[in-house]
Amino acid sequence: MKKNNLSYLFAFLLMLISSVSFAQEDKQIAELIERVIEANKHANNSVEKINNITDIFRPDAIINITRIGVDGSRNHNVLRKADYKAVFVSQYHQNLHRESNLNMHEVRVQGNVAVASFSLDYTIMADTKNKVVSKGYESMVATLVRRNDKWGVLELNITDIEEEQYQGNCSCELYKNPNTGQVIAKVGAPKGDRFENDLNNVYKRKKGGVTYFMVKGIVFEWKDLNKIWTVDSTMKRIEQLGPAKTDDDAIMLILRYVYKDECSEMKLLQ
Repeated sequence: MKKNNLSYLFAFLLMLISSVSFAQEDKQIAELIERVIEANKHANNSVEKINNITDIFRPDAIINITRIGVDGSRNHNVLRKADYKAVFVSQYHQNLHRESNLNMHEVRVQGNVAVASFSLDYTIMADTKNKVVSKGYESMVATLVRRNDKWGVLELNITDIEEEQYQGNCSCELYKNPNTGQVIAKVGAPKGDRFENDLNNVYKRKKGGVTYFMVKGIVFEWKDLNKIWTVDSTMKRIEQLGPAKTDDDAIMLILRYVYKDECSEMKLLQ
């Protein structure tokens, strides 16, 4: 009887030790993920901090990203470690940083393999203007393996749902009336939780041998049909926007200036 009791006690202690060990490993993995997310908040400070983010990934890691934009577009990319690091390097060079809140959902450990599920509510900020670029939600599942007592990410699956966008890729269509010369520019730009199409009248006239455009009440000079300038109320040149050889070139330069806060790029649709 005593022998059986000792066997039960030994089995109970073994289960207790195992459960404590698993709990410690769960906590270790959760803390590892928390450190990486925290480093990502400040990754724009230095390339070294970007390395702190990507060091958790094994050399053969695969990152699957499915992104759903505010406009309903869906993109799927499969990245290797170097490609994923390049995303953060690009963010660094664009002076962007992420502010995020981490929600850990579950960590499961089985021997030298672990699966962690977590999510992020994030905001991407432009440091130069202290302006919100976009907001969204990411659902993530990471598969980790342990080698030499060190955990590394073997695979990361991300579903990124963009909820709001205030700056991004814009589109432009030009509608021209050949009889009157009137031009209307239709610009698709992000407006928070949706994309909106703005219709802009583009006015063009010559005065004293100089060509001027006006969009949204802002006047621009097309000097010698070559360079586009912004002008003040006295028609004094202020800022050169660049060269333009045709009316379309001039209008696109002007629209990119007018929409510079909303559009990181603007494509003319033919």
